[in-house]
Amino acid sequence: MATATLTPTRAFRQPRRVNRRAVLGIGLGVLTVFGWLSFWLSVSDARGVMVATRELPAGAVVGAGDLTVSYVHVDQALYSAAIPAAEQDSLIGQQTSEPIHSQQILARAQISGRPALAAGRVALTVPVSPETAAGGRIRAGDTVLVLVTTNKGKPEAKTAVVLPRAMVYDVGYAERTLAVGTRSGSADPAALAGALRSVTLAVTEPEAIAVAQARWSGELDVALVSANQ
Repeated sequence: MATATLTPTRAFRQPRRVNRRAVLGIGLGVLTVFGWLSFWLSVSDARGVMVATRELPAGAVVGAGDLTVSYVHVDQALYSAAIPAAEQDSLIGQQTSEPIHSQQILARAQISGRPALAAGRVALTVPVSPETAAGGRIRAGDTVLVLVTTNKGKPEAKTAVVLPRAMVYDVGYAERTLAVGTRSGSADPAALAGALRSVTLAVTEPEAIAVAQARWSGELDVALVSANQ
């Protein structure tokens, strides 16, 4: 049987020393990888939404400097109510329907969706029905012809043009009751609207006076016309 001789050199050999710098470097490298991975996951999960850069009162016209994009973590319900970053360009020139605070995420309900009234124009609302307004197919931005009929149903009945052309600024609908079990948040907004009940026209003051006089002296009809006519 072979026997190993224990020499002083073997007996007093010092154990290997751990290179602390190497261990520290490996640890920092692992932490860096995990840090970048966490950052990447957080950024990829964030959603871009529009945020106001300053206070905006109701009725203000939104400009490019009033908005910025911010990436946030929100659930689907909140994201659906907010205005996504992809719609940034479409907001320029629109009006606010209610006050907006600085650094606030913009909600769809805070933007009217209508262009601002041009200088020298007023918004005049007249009651209509689907039967007197192109079957209810009139939408904001359409060009319409306004007619008035006096002495309706009589031999002396007469129809005249009140306005040959006018722009529709907004439309109003009757409220429609939701069916039992239907959630308002999941329904299509267009499907929730009832019958057409009013049309708001962007007109000059003299045109507004002419329409008001015609409304109280007869019955109005609003017809769709080609925008290029």
